[in-house]
Amino acid sequence: MRSIELVLDSDSDDAVRAAWQALTAADLPSLGRSGTNSPHVTLAAGDDLPVPEGFDVPVPTTLRLSGVLLFPAGPDRSVLVRAVVVDAALAAFHATVHRGAPGAVETSLPGAWSPHITFARRVRDVDLPAAVAALRSAPLPETLAVGGVRHWDGETKTVTPVA
Repeated sequence: MRSIELVLDSDSDDAVRAAWQALTAADLPSLGRSGTNSPHVTLAAGDDLPVPEGFDVPVPTTLRLSGVLLFPAGPDRSVLVRAVVVDAALAAFHATVHRGAPGAVETSLPGAWSPHITFARRVRDVDLPAAVAALRSAPLPETLAVGGVRHWDGETKTVTPVA
């Protein structure tokens, strides 16, 4: 799988990593348990996504966070995320990404996309109250600063900076 992602600046990246660490400290699932994860917002994902050659609208500079969301992750398990608000700048940039890199899976296309920052996968439903409490112990700012755009190739484990 390949993806095109917004990455965060160092302060925002550190803030998300602090939330991951709070989950780890509470002995809960966390993306912080792997040394290879990096906070990001996926803009497009697909098996054959090309590296875009550029964008015809500016990269957003900030992302506004919204509430905690849960995505299904199997019986009695959830993916724990914070939603990202789709404002006009983010919607326009998302659309230009898809024009420059066609072939994304349906769930990352404009109109079906749910942008988010992931904290943990496969959290047991019985552990959700503890997970939310852990996240409250490492609160995130209302907005996160964007540090750039990257193309991720999961097969080759290659990161290509795009913007």
